Amino acid sequence: MEDGFKYLFTIHGLLKFLATAFSCTTFALHASSSYIYSSSEENWVLAAFIIAFAISFLFMFFRVVGLASRMQCRGPFTYDGLDFLWSWFCTSWCLAAAITFAVNFPKPNDAEAIVSIVFAFITVIIYAIEAFYLRVYAPANMGFVATMPGWIKTALVIFGAATFGLMVDSGYPDNCTARADGCVEGLTYALVAFTVAWSVTTLMWIAHLAGPKGSIEGNENLKKAEIVWAVVGILFFWSGASVFAAYMSKQCDGLYDYYVPCQKRLSGVLAGFLTGLLYVIELFVLK
Repeated sequence: MEDGFKYLFTIHGLLKFLATAFSCTTFALHASSSYIYSSSEENWVLAAFIIAFAISFLFMFFRVVGLASRMQCRGPFTYDGLDFLWSWFCTSWCLAAAITFAVNFPKPNDAEAIVSIVFAFITVIIYAIEAFYLRVYAPANMGFVATMPGWIKTALVIFGAATFGLMVDSGYPDNCTARADGCVEGLTYALVAFTVAWSVTTLMWIAHLAGPKGSIEGNENLKKAEIVWAVVGILFFWSGASVFAAYMSKQCDGLYDYYVPCQKRLSGVLAGFLTGLLYVIELFVLK
């Protein structure tokens, strides 16, 4: 890959510059909004984009001053390979931060916070595109995560975790006002369905990354197992989200505008249905 100022005029350099600029803009707008330091989640969002900006800037700086070529080494982890891993990590890291920011955003009355959320998701897209272009430098089988099946699997891991995380964070099982209407049992089923589907999907995702290059993609039996599990994931997440929504509607009617636990429950239900939809997309991609 090019070193020096020529690097900035390549597709890799342009994407790195845009990722650095947009992540900087995101945390700057976040810092000037009224939600700065409002909660530990907001502090984490700010830190996520600051770290993404700082390390990405260093990767770009080392390229421009010509140090990157001198930092190349033999073995599975080259400088270019680490650049890919960082771009991919920032995609997942910033996506989680953007979702957290959007979920914890109480009311749309702060223009800077709204623009910051928009820039956050744009930053995620830029990092994803950069990782796609850098995937040829990925060590071992890590390049899988920058392919279409890899991004879908990564999104399933992130949104699946968000689903049961929001459910627990909203007060489970104390969010059941009546114990005799099956609320606890219903929400327990939803939580188990979410965690089981997420856990197996995560193990499959790790297998793609840890296995020898091409060993997973070329195995027809494992591909069939992924197809079967995609169907199971659809059933688990959509049934769990339906149960979650049914009991949530009894507890949160008229409270969504100001009661944060209900906002998180609504976000969890939406994340559950979205995760089920991602399983449908994965099923079509695998077929």
